[in-house]
Amino acid sequence: MTTPIGIDLGTTFSVVASVTDDGSLRIIDNAEGSALTPSVVHFESAGSVVVGAEAKRTAPVDPDRVVAGIKRQMGTDFALEFDGESYRPEAISAIVLRALAEGAARALGCPPGDLAAVVTVPAYFGTAEREATAAAARIAGLETLDLVAEPVAAALSYGVTSEDRGSVLVYDLGGGTFDATVIRLTDQGPRVVAVDGASRLGGLDFDERLGALLLERYASMTDDEAALDDEEFALRVYADAEELKKKLSRAESAALPISRGGKSARIAVTRAEFEAATASLVHETLRVVDRVISAATALGAPAPSQVLLTGGSTRMPAITLALQDYLRVPVRLSDPDTAVAKGAAIHARALSGTGAEPAAARLLSSPAAARLLASRPVRSVVPRAIGVKIHDSHDPSGKGIIVEHIIPANAPLPVREVTTTFATVVDGQNRIRIELMEQAGSVAGSDLAFNRRILDGELTGLPADLPSGSPIDVSVSIGTDGRIECVARERGSGRELVLESYMEGVADAHEAAELRRVVSGLLVKG
Repeated sequence: MTTPIGIDLGTTFSVVASVTDDGSLRIIDNAEGSALTPSVVHFESAGSVVVGAEAKRTAPVDPDRVVAGIKRQMGTDFALEFDGESYRPEAISAIVLRALAEGAARALGCPPGDLAAVVTVPAYFGTAEREATAAAARIAGLETLDLVAEPVAAALSYGVTSEDRGSVLVYDLGGGTFDATVIRLTDQGPRVVAVDGASRLGGLDFDERLGALLLERYASMTDDEAALDDEEFALRVYADAEELKKKLSRAESAALPISRGGKSARIAVTRAEFEAATASLVHETLRVVDRVISAATALGAPAPSQVLLTGGSTRMPAITLALQDYLRVPVRLSDPDTAVAKGAAIHARALSGTGAEPAAARLLSSPAAARLLASRPVRSVVPRAIGVKIHDSHDPSGKGIIVEHIIPANAPLPVREVTTTFATVVDGQNRIRIELMEQAGSVAGSDLAFNRRILDGELTGLPADLPSGSPIDVSVSIGTDGRIECVARERGSGRELVLESYMEGVADAHEAAELRRVVSGLLVKG
């Protein structure tokens, strides 16, 4: 029997949740009894890895064999080597997923192979990052029901339903990424209207600002300037900065004792000083909020009537105050660390259909259970504009290359066969390079520098006498999970190219199989 779970695969922490047969939401604690599992891997020895809190505690003493924050590298060609094996971001994320799944299986009393998961991704993750996350789940041997945007999952957790009206803004500040999403509430249920965000802005950046402040004060108070160049010492301070940040969310001031080489100092920091050091980061999130609300209103959505906070970093009081001052609407904060995992579990339950059994009828006496068991999957939007790399026909030199976007950002999913016609450049052209591009910056632009390649291939075997200007139809479809298919077709001959799943920075099928072999052979402790 399939057991659905929701997994919030976070940059700094990951969480697993499930919906029980009585409609209750259950957070599945790890072996240490905590809901939050650090997304940290310690390559302890050849064939053995440790995942979670113990791995995080090891980081200051064995930094070269500990990997943290790998989510920020998803969709890139980044790789690390341990004990003669190469590990891409997909493989390291797969190790974390495997540890989470095995822990969930023990807690739920079922084999790991019976689990089926909804795994969350930042709303602003592009195609490469989403595909890398899906690959990580496959490498971990985990059946994946869906990849769902974190803000959508958070909205489900907050209880947003078709009975509500208007729009809400989901402000998601996690450990490594930031997303802002406008969700419109309709008779058919919640619908994502617009997303925006930053893939390298999160709690880690706040920690670094606070860590830098602590290091500077320590060096000044102890006259130990060499401390600024001590990498291992800095890692310890940054690790302690995270805990100090949490204290400053509860108190107006906090202190941290720091020592190095026989010298020590007690560094006191006020909340006001911390907020001054990180004000530009908060301002950057408000710029994203402004963009996403503008995009949503341009698409006909009403201005948000409330803000839902998710992500552990939203516990910082400065976030709530900044949003209240900027938007003048209520700001809700409820279990930000676990909201995404809970929503993913609700989505998993809806997709698996396990609430349809006859026994479910007796559960409807509980309004909360009825809402959970009756929840329907929520669809999202295309996070970034998609286009085709072409020669610029308006460039007199004939050498200009631009990107023509054919699917705009925030187009509702699924997108079915959007077709645009292009043309051959020269007479007798016997092959055409098709390169599908994705918006890389915060705003879509035709300049090649503002885009990145996500799929490519060659349409070959064209007629030898094909004249220049011959039409080439390019169709793009995007599924509800964000997966892309591109078909290029020459009309006269009917020759067709269906782009395969090759994606720059993501393991291909052969590499993924090799990574699965390596990961499956590891002893995973966590």
